[in-house]
Amino acid sequence: MLNRKFGPPTLFALLALTIVIAGCGGTSATPPPAAGPTAQGAPALLKQKVRKGEVMVDAEYSPHRDGPYRFDGTYLVRFAQYDPEAPRTSFADQTPFVADLSGLGRRPKKIALFHQAAAGGKRTMRLHGKYFVEVSFGDFPYVLRFTPTG
Repeated sequence: MLNRKFGPPTLFALLALTIVIAGCGGTSATPPPAAGPTAQGAPALLKQKVRKGEVMVDAEYSPHRDGPYRFDGTYLVRFAQYDPEAPRTSFADQTPFVADLSGLGRRPKKIALFHQAAAGGKRTMRLHGKYFVEVSFGDFPYVLRFTPTG
């Protein structure tokens, strides 16, 4: 039976060879495109500057909760979702985007905003009080924007 002992130079050479072999033949993983106003296919709602009295919430994933925000008046409420990896995605065949307002306290009042399988939507609402903006489901990055109308 052969019994050999390897010295430090030999062990170092074997370690270096192992690292080189492990790195060969692999493909470099490119990270997916990031979401945000500069992302490919980012909606205009996300790119526009927030004006006085407006509330804008954007995120890359759901579920997401933001706020609370104080609302007092009539608002044009809009949402848009987008796919930085495939900017021409049709959201009509995707799972619906679901967003609500949730009040404060033990038994918070919930106000439905959207439940749509679409790239975007809008509605006008009278809102008074403090609410969290909650997106319970959406497979893609999104933006919600509340614009006072008067």
